[in-house]
Amino acid sequence: MASVPLAASSLPNDIGATGVDASSSTGLSSIRRAGVGLNVEGPPTTGQTRVAQDSPSPPRTPRGTGSCTPVRLQSGVAKEYKPGSATPIRNYEKDASIAFVGFRGTGMSSLAVMASTALGFRLIDADQHFYQATSLSRGAYRSTHGVVEYKQEELRQLRAILSENPTKTVIVCGPGVIEGTGQSLLSEYANAHPVIYILRDTEGIQKHLSVWDASTTAHFVRLSCPIHRSLSSYEFYNLDGTSFFTPDNGTSRGQQSPQTLALKKVEEDFLQLLRNITERPEDRREHETRYGLESLPLEVRPYSYALSLRMAASDEDEMDIQDIDTSADAVEFLIPAKGVLEPGVCLDHSVASNVSRQYYTIRRYIRLPIIFHVENSFLHDSKSTGDGSTISEQLYFDALHHGLRLTPEYLTVDLSYDEQTIRQLIAAKGSTKIIGHYFDHNPGVAGWSKPDRRAMVTRAEELGCDVVRVCQLAIGMEDNFAVRTFVQEMKVLKGCRIPLIAYNTGPLGRMSHFLNPTLTPVSHSALRSRAHEWPPASLLTINEAQTALYASFALDPMKFGIYGSNVSESLSPAMHNAAFGQCGMPHTYQAYNYPTLRELEALIRDPSFGGVSITAPFKRDIIPFVDRMSREARAIGAINTVLPLRSANANPLLDSNRNGHVVALYGENTDWIGIHTCIRRNLSPINAVRRRTAGLIVGAGGMARAAAYAMVRLGVRNIYVYSRSAINAAELARQFHGRSFTDTSSESESQDTSQGMELLNDNAPSVIVLHSKDDPWPTDADYPTIIVSSVPHSVDGKPMADNTLPASWLASPTGGVIIEGWIAVDGLQVLPEQGTVQFDILFTYSIVTTFVRLYPLSIHMGTAPGTNGTVEDASTIPKRSFYIFGHNIKHSLSPALHNAGFKAYGLPHFYSIHESPSVDSSVEEIIARPDFGGASVTFPHKLQIDRLLDSLNEGARRVGAVNTIIVRQAADGRRLLVGDNTDWLGIQKCIRRGGLVGLSSSPALIVGAGGAARAACYALQEDGYQDVVVVNRTIEKAKQMAANFPKLHVRIYETLEEASFAVAGAFRVIVACTPADDLGEDKIPAGLFLGSESAVLIEMAYRPQVTGMMKVAGRYPGWKIYRGVDVLEEQAYSQFEYWTQRPAPVKVMREAMLAQAH
Repeated sequence: MASVPLAASSLPNDIGATGVDASSSTGLSSIRRAGVGLNVEGPPTTGQTRVAQDSPSPPRTPRGTGSCTPVRLQSGVAKEYKPGSATPIRNYEKDASIAFVGFRGTGMSSLAVMASTALGFRLIDADQHFYQATSLSRGAYRSTHGVVEYKQEELRQLRAILSENPTKTVIVCGPGVIEGTGQSLLSEYANAHPVIYILRDTEGIQKHLSVWDASTTAHFVRLSCPIHRSLSSYEFYNLDGTSFFTPDNGTSRGQQSPQTLALKKVEEDFLQLLRNITERPEDRREHETRYGLESLPLEVRPYSYALSLRMAASDEDEMDIQDIDTSADAVEFLIPAKGVLEPGVCLDHSVASNVSRQYYTIRRYIRLPIIFHVENSFLHDSKSTGDGSTISEQLYFDALHHGLRLTPEYLTVDLSYDEQTIRQLIAAKGSTKIIGHYFDHNPGVAGWSKPDRRAMVTRAEELGCDVVRVCQLAIGMEDNFAVRTFVQEMKVLKGCRIPLIAYNTGPLGRMSHFLNPTLTPVSHSALRSRAHEWPPASLLTINEAQTALYASFALDPMKFGIYGSNVSESLSPAMHNAAFGQCGMPHTYQAYNYPTLRELEALIRDPSFGGVSITAPFKRDIIPFVDRMSREARAIGAINTVLPLRSANANPLLDSNRNGHVVALYGENTDWIGIHTCIRRNLSPINAVRRRTAGLIVGAGGMARAAAYAMVRLGVRNIYVYSRSAINAAELARQFHGRSFTDTSSESESQDTSQGMELLNDNAPSVIVLHSKDDPWPTDADYPTIIVSSVPHSVDGKPMADNTLPASWLASPTGGVIIEGWIAVDGLQVLPEQGTVQFDILFTYSIVTTFVRLYPLSIHMGTAPGTNGTVEDASTIPKRSFYIFGHNIKHSLSPALHNAGFKAYGLPHFYSIHESPSVDSSVEEIIARPDFGGASVTFPHKLQIDRLLDSLNEGARRVGAVNTIIVRQAADGRRLLVGDNTDWLGIQKCIRRGGLVGLSSSPALIVGAGGAARAACYALQEDGYQDVVVVNRTIEKAKQMAANFPKLHVRIYETLEEASFAVAGAFRVIVACTPADDLGEDKIPAGLFLGSESAVLIEMAYRPQVTGMMKVAGRYPGWKIYRGVDVLEEQAYSQFEYWTQRPAPVKVMREAMLAQAH
């Protein structure tokens, strides 16, 4: 797996990696010439941004703390960074416009499109605006009118853009903001509007601009950094920097390509920042359920945990946080004094940029709320370094103010500092919650009885902190009891009004850690394996903390289950019980298979009853049995989760995991969450939900209602329903049409909120029934980009009569997401998503999501530990070594891909590269090793390796090449080496990716007659194709290839023109297996792509990224395009499954490949 380092020194060319060089004479003019205002000559690319055409809103008097003094880059300017000297008041009007600043090539325009779509704001890009106003690009205008007139025109436009767009606009600022007057204009604007500074690593900028070398790019980026920081109140580090409008023809209408997936991650990162800035409750956690853990603030959740991660100070300290899959509730990001914040050194832009990058790396790979904590000395959690030196107050608070620019959910501040300085920090907090922190490193005896402890809690309340945290080093075991007494005293006798966190540190304080119920710091097994001073050994893992809670009887073992009339084969018990084991929880989950609901009464009477999942046919029948329902369950009209209430007004999340008499039942529905999450995760940014977005639901049963509710919560306003039952479809439409299900009740959560849950407004959806699949898609509607099918593929083992959709309904030019079936999301992905939230609700605990997502797939294939499949428990499997054999393969992505898969299952295997010019003695020696587990084989070895093998599988024989070596054991115990070929599987899977039907009934075209063409023939033969056309310059070679595939009716032509004219039917599958240089755009007849409303092109050539064949195909709607890299990826998943007998964890493996590629 590729390493994602958290290291300061590993970012030598990052934005702002140093301050302004004191010896440099370079000023503003050189920055303008260099890159802050870099212009590509000619008009801006059409379609990249939308310039506002609306009538401008009236100017609004800005409010705030006054404008800032412009930053001037002169010789001798210090590189110090003091964000605390002019703190913004981050309290903006809800519809305040947002401005972006940054160096060209950082992705500002792409991020602005995302922001405009998410917020529903206009978008003004200063470059586009300049061109529309003058009909000239910036460079052309400067050449025509001169520099002085250009600067004046630029300032005129900047002033107009800012003054005329105070509300509901996203503004991408141009180079004029770095000038003195431009700085003043934007600084004044920033008093009442968020301004976001966009950063990106210099290599990414240089690659995007392709103008200078890396060192020149880095130089100009460093010069611009102080200005951009001084003008902004927030900053975002674009880790991938993927351009929103860069062509991604590799899979333009198929499954998400690596670039699309990378862009999706950027979107998730950025929209989280945007939500934190705008503080829009309706934008936050759209998938919240009323009693889901997400609905409870972290500081009030029972037994919540914060994974402690420390910012790396050097390359030696870097760690791979992709290894960390945690069930923690938050991450505490610690900025250390040693190596990062040295005593006596002011904060500079190098430190700030490294902090930002590592912060957003955590955001990217762990996806949890972040607690931003700055250590204020070398000695952890103490203000004194022990040698008389301390970190300056200026440095400490500058680091904290920089943290606020990143919008962490929480930020700690040492309560021992000056009151006014702390108040200034709290005034600038924005959406961040402040944790008042106090640590006593020398508490002495009976430290928890000292008056200063109570005084610090009171001080935190008076200062306006949201949470208070008090800690000390444990001197003896009695301190663990004293701290609980202190907490009770503060809450009961002193009436503490804010959440209180209190625990001891050090080896003797571990008992207080597992007893502390709020945001306890924890470690992780992946961190403990690192031989460094952090994390301290005294930190527990979550499993250890949970095990201790149940062992000490603080919590009780409970009984859970799934209740239905046909649940004996349900995957839920295995999934939940495996999760219990992962989390250290002694609960049990079983299947309750009953024909009626009467048997549920006996379960409820058990004091250890913890709750049940409800499935068919009882989801609606259970409603009269419950006392209260969530708004989700009422809206959908079904319940899939029943929770016990042990007091009449109890919140089941705050009173769970404890035995007792059940006095009432609460009904919840999480079915919609699985659908909602899968759509949200897989929907490309280009298909982000807008006013005209259309969704299609196939079916009208219970799951269809859950799908409708999921779409409503996503903001889809145009929902279409098709069902064979017109009556059911009409009923579903009546249930959801015109209803946004906004909670208008003012009652507390502990009361029945059966009223006030439906609000008719402009955002309410329109639900329309489609009566026949023979009808065209409505002409006044956009094609659907979200499709959910709730129709089963089969009933009692018999296939449904027709579960297809007309191709004309799938004509979205940008593709979309299909649940159960563009980007196809299997129903087994929906199960763990809704099951994860169900786990949260039933057990008041956040489960390790990657584990849960993989487990149902493993069970389904009989390969999960603890099932009756053929695979051993990972803990019992001996370590095996896997390889890729070939020549010129040092840049292969296969090791990252396969090692990530091994790690996801906890397998001890390792995959590495072995490079040799041929199949020589070194390859023979590796294959003979006892620990050899298998290998990938690439050119030229795939034509030579068979002499070392015991047998070949059918695929390898037909294709005539071996790309996979599998180790098997014969009946007599001998080790067998089997050669196989997965290239054809990669082609087959890419053809199937698009979800198109009826392809095999049309002729398919294969261009070429080499090894890739043979793999294509075998893939088509195995999928039932009969009519195949082969185009190859050497007819005889094509005939020899065709002879190997007797089930295919093969017609052979020398040229594409001949094939285009000779074949009557339209091609719906084309596999191009020749070098791209042989097929220029001018050599490809358009007739190949005519007549097919939906079809697949697979371009096996890796380079160039966009071939002539792809360019021509891209002109015709309906053609899904895949590249050789997609085939390579798919065949690698098949190799993994052959070697491990486990389903490939595709998401994990693909993310590792992307990380390595970047």
